[in-house]
This record gives sequence, structure tokens and C-alpha cells, in this order.
Amino acid sequence: MQVQISSAFAAASAWGTKLAVFATLGAVGWWGHLTHWSLPAMQLTASEASPQTLPENKTVDRLATSDFPSKLPVIEFSSDAAVRNCGIEIAAAKERQMDDVIVANGVVGFDQTRYAQLATRVPGIVWRVEKRVGDTVQSGDILVIVDSTEVGQAKAALLESAVTHNLKAQTLHRLEQIPESVAHRQIQEAEAEHKLAVVQRFNALQKLVNFGFPIHLDEITQLSTDKLTSRLQLLGLPANLASETSSANLIPLVAPFSGVITTCNVAQGEMVEPAKPQYVVADMRHMWIHLDIQQEDANRLQLGATALVRSEGDIDPIPCRITWIGAEVDPKTRTIQARAEADNPLQDASQSAPGARRKLRVNAFCSADIRVSNNPSAVVVHNDALHLQWEIGQQIVFVASPDRLHFEPRLVTKGLVRDDYVQIIDGLKAGELVVTAGSRILASELSERLQSQVGENNDAVRNFDNIPVSATP
Repeated sequence: MQVQISSAFAAASAWGTKLAVFATLGAVGWWGHLTHWSLPAMQLTASEASPQTLPENKTVDRLATSDFPSKLPVIEFSSDAAVRNCGIEIAAAKERQMDDVIVANGVVGFDQTRYAQLATRVPGIVWRVEKRVGDTVQSGDILVIVDSTEVGQAKAALLESAVTHNLKAQTLHRLEQIPESVAHRQIQEAEAEHKLAVVQRFNALQKLVNFGFPIHLDEITQLSTDKLTSRLQLLGLPANLASETSSANLIPLVAPFSGVITTCNVAQGEMVEPAKPQYVVADMRHMWIHLDIQQEDANRLQLGATALVRSEGDIDPIPCRITWIGAEVDPKTRTIQARAEADNPLQDASQSAPGARRKLRVNAFCSADIRVSNNPSAVVVHNDALHLQWEIGQQIVFVASPDRLHFEPRLVTKGLVRDDYVQIIDGLKAGELVVTAGSRILASELSERLQSQVGENNDAVRNFDNIPVSATP
């Protein structure tokens, strides 16, 4: 009986303890709900808080930059040997020209104003091939001679219309000399026939001009029938061909300008037609560079801007000039087209022949450095001197003291980067000594000090005297 009472009493005590705990937790929860879990009596204001209240080894993600121009700790070495053992090299900031440049990729192409696809203007048979691929030609040089029946018919029509015109002109002149002996109607008819002959002669002449023959009305007006026949037989051809042929059907295809033949699709005896080009002539002395400009750079690009082009396989840059900027964005590359024009220098400067090889080749890939603006006196340091100190989120360089044992971290503003040099817009003057090689060691030391709280290790002097030279970075 006593055991049963004790067991009941123990069970009741256990349930009482549990109920007390639940009640306490419920009260705490209700109080937290009412006070939003705040302890106003225990909080410190910003003015009451002190850096000494922070744990000694607390690490911060990023320190406030507004407090650091005067607080960045100077890195100090104990001796010159310690500086050398860390591989530290010092150079003076200097002034040099620093250009703002847009870099674009492109393709070399023909100058379309000096590029021609040539075809004979009438169908015919190739009589003689004068020029072939790779030949250098001058303006007016004959490329090929074609025998065409249409040409013979056109020359015959001009000769006939010229004879008819002369006869009608003589008849009208004779009637006008004796107006009292002929009827007025007869004179009017002679005038009408003369005007018709003038039109027919002009039409026949124009047809030959359309074929490309160099002939003018003034040349044939005073010629007799025999002289006009001789003039038309070898029209546009060398005089020495008179001994080789008596045909009046020959028509030459001539070069419109000086250049090099890049395509020749003819053979002697072959049938040719106007719809199919037989020759391509290009002036290789001047080329176009088709560039792809990124959208974010296009607004800075101006007509007339100068650029340096480097073609694949050639390390020497070639100067050029921007002559056209497109107004559309390419739907595939999302770039804007631009064109630069460049003189195409000789591969070998000692070769002056018109057909000598040149540096720029059609369809070759290239890159262009387009100068947007230039600063002739920018303060620059080597790339190795500049670091982004992540603790403060700013760029710094380390400025050496006159004894070259103390190195002051200096906040600077970064500018353009060109040819391993970076422009310093603000924070550094030309002539000041900055650390180049080995500056990463100083940046690491500064990072350690900043993360251990500024000022804590300001008096510490690193001892690098015993580091073997061979172990330096």
C-alpha cells in the first residue's frame, strides 16, 4: 500500500514539473510577442559603442571607405635586404600618351569603287585573249577581242545612215539655192527627209556608243565614205590588226581603270554573252575593312576616326580611317557595321612593280584599334603596380618613401589600360615612386592588417631579412 502511494506521488510530481515548464515557456513567448523580442535597456547606441568592445580577432567583409585615406597602414621593412628578398621593384610614375581605343574585328575586302566585273556587251565568239589572271593592266588596256555579228551590223547601219544623211543634206542645199525654180512643197519634203536622215544617223551612232566604242558625231561628220569605212572597221582596236583581219565584227573589252586581273573566264573560240562576266579587275592599292562594332561602343565612334588594322599573319599595323558607320544592328551578331579605308602597302618595299604582292588580302580576318580620343600627357604606371583592395573596394598603389623601406598604400582612380600600362586619373603624380614587381606581397600584408582592424598592427615591422633570395617570388 505504501509503495502504491509513493508511485502515485512521483507521477503527480513529474506531471507538475512538466506543466510548470510549459507555463514558463508560454509566458516567455507571450512577452516576446508583445515586446517584439527587444531588450531596450541592454542595447548600446552608436555613440556608446566602442571599437574595444569588438572581439580582438573579428574579421570584417568590407571596411567603410570613408575612414581610410588617413588610416591605411604603411608597410615598413627593416632593411634593404628584406625589400630585395621580397622581389620588390620600384619605378617612377610617368607621363605618356594614352589613347581611348575601340577594338573591333573585321574582314578585308575590295574597294568597291575600284572593283569591276566585266562582260562583253554583245554575244560573240572570243577572237583573241590579251590578258589573263594575275596580269597588271592600265586603264584602257584591251583584255579580250570578240567577233560579234551584231557589231558588224551596227557599223553597217551607221555607214549607211551617214551616206544617206550626206545625200539628203546635198539635195536640200541644192534646192535651197534655186527656190524660184522648184515648188515650195518640194523644198519642204527635202527638209523633212534631211531631218529624218539626221535622226537615223544619230541612232546608228548611239548604238555603237552603247557597245562601248569610242566614237563621236564630230569625228564622222567631215569624213568621206571611204575614210568612214576604214575608221569603222578597226574602231577601238590597235591599227596593227589591219594586217591580220579584214573583219569589221571585232569588239574589244577594255579595263576601266588600272589594277590586277583577279578572274578570267574566257578561252579562244569560246562563246561569250553579256549576262556572264568574263573578267574581274581590282585595284589592290586601296582596300576596305568591314568592321563589327559592339553596340556599347558605337555611340563613341565618329566618322573620320583613325585606326590601326592588323591582318592575320601580319604583325605590322596598317593605318586606316573610318568612312562609314551603319544605322542597323545585325540580327545575328548584334553588332553595328562600319567601314574603314586603308592604303595597301607592298609586302616588300623594294618591289615597285604595279602587280607586286601587298599585305592586305581579300577575305582575311583582321582586328582594328580605333582611336576615339587621346590624352598626350596621362600619368601612367605599370599594370603590376595597381591592385583592387577588396576590403575597401578601391584601387591602390604602393608609394615608396625616399629610403625605399616604407610603402604607403595610396587610393587612386583607374583610367585607360593600354600596352601593359594603366592610366591614373587621380591620386598620383608623375615622378612619384611606386612598387611594380612584388607589390602583391604588400597587398597581402595590407589585407591582413585591414582584416585585423586598422591601427592594431601599425607599429609592426615585418622581418624578411632571413628569407633566402632563391625563395623569393
